[in-house]
Amino acid sequence: MKLISIIPGFEPKQDAALLDKAEALRPSLVHTFHEPVRCLKGDRDLSMEELAGTPLGKGERVLLDYGRHLVGRLSLRLNASGAHPDAPAMLRMAFAETLQELEGDPEAYGGWLSSSWIQREQIFADVLPCEIALPRRFAFRYVCVTVVDTSPKYALLIADAVCRAETSADESALRERAFPDEELRRIYDISLATLKACTQEVLEDGPKRDQRLWLGDLRLQALTTYRTFRSFDLVKRCLYLFAGTRFPDGRMSANVFTRPSPCADDTFLLDYALMYPISLLEYLEETGDSEALLDLYAPALEQVDWAIENAVDEEGILTPEQKEQCFIDWSDSLSRTASCQGVLICALDAAAALCDRYGERDRGKRYRLKARAMRRASLERFYAPEEGCFLSDGQISIHSQVWMTLAGVMPKDGAARAFDRAEAAPGPGMLTPYMHHYYVSALWEAGLGDQAEKHLRDYWGGMARAGADTYWECYVPGDLSASPYDSPLVNSYCHAWSCTPAYLIDRYLL
Repeated sequence: MKLISIIPGFEPKQDAALLDKAEALRPSLVHTFHEPVRCLKGDRDLSMEELAGTPLGKGERVLLDYGRHLVGRLSLRLNASGAHPDAPAMLRMAFAETLQELEGDPEAYGGWLSSSWIQREQIFADVLPCEIALPRRFAFRYVCVTVVDTSPKYALLIADAVCRAETSADESALRERAFPDEELRRIYDISLATLKACTQEVLEDGPKRDQRLWLGDLRLQALTTYRTFRSFDLVKRCLYLFAGTRFPDGRMSANVFTRPSPCADDTFLLDYALMYPISLLEYLEETGDSEALLDLYAPALEQVDWAIENAVDEEGILTPEQKEQCFIDWSDSLSRTASCQGVLICALDAAAALCDRYGERDRGKRYRLKARAMRRASLERFYAPEEGCFLSDGQISIHSQVWMTLAGVMPKDGAARAFDRAEAAPGPGMLTPYMHHYYVSALWEAGLGDQAEKHLRDYWGGMARAGADTYWECYVPGDLSASPYDSPLVNSYCHAWSCTPAYLIDRYLL
């Protein structure tokens, strides 16, 4: 499914009071400075000091490895070797989160996302020596610098290449953890690095691509930061940004732009909108923030009320029109009806709990009755006793079992059989860490802890074994070229919805 929406004349509501509160919560960025830990020129492995004395002529290139994933801005100090420079030096730079990105050909890219997301830069040094600060922020570990041209009279020297990295994550908030083994510690540490890179002036979905707020990602980042960096005010800021930039009918956009000023995108995903009351409840459970409850209660319940009125038929089942507005996972063949039904039931439960906190218990009771009716309808419509699992429009998928489990529809004693059946079926597999997170969560909630831990180690540990410094947007074991965009060149290799192992490990294993 392609997430492209163009609504003519789209003018989202701007709630100035909520947006002012979001602006007051804007965090300060913390900066650190990093130089390459190694430089590769052909088959030569150089230190930065050695590279500074190595002349680079036309067509030569050098790979700078910073040893870790960084989000920040690069500054170059350049000089010349030979005669006085009689022409500008022209450089082409490629930034990459993984080495695989450098192997692709940007000129051959044909995916449906804009090629402008591919991290490239071209610069000219008119006078040498000089210092050049690149204005754009990049997300990278590697930088490939190619000298496109100088002149026959001189060669270029790269005297320094310093990255000023930035994040708003507070590492002093981290607590010491005792891990049963090094594999689990490694999985946990990469999770922290992923969340840290995405923790900027908002909780970005990816520092390489999109660089904005997505509602589905926000929930997973929030759950993880509560147990790690404890960025409560940043979560609150993000919740206010979504509430302050709604559709004219009160729905929340799937994502919000924050620059030059907050603005909702014209993309709506029902399951993402329903994550808002769930996320608000979880924030309130962590903080007890009465101001947030008063300000965000009504916008949160609008998401549930809209769904009840517009997305559910008289039998309590998601309508065919609305299932097309659900994400769940990247898959064109996936039937999303049962999964999104489960998300709505979870949102109804959250709405009822919000009502209790707000003092509207009768309203909360109505939400609970609706959730109970939808569970009953789901069991009647989707559960196939002969199969021992749930079917969505006749399709067996892990996704349906996951959300029927999380929504409390799945009979707990049948969970193991249902998951075994779904995993053996030829239906669509899981493509994103977003879905894998909910799969692992559902296994634990169903009492299948050993299976959940094994999958966490196999899946996120598989990314670690494949060389990940931060967790990827898309990972299919055995297929490192998998991409929902028709090309891995625009994949994000540091992505918010992949950051949850630290949360899962802390909640279920430590």
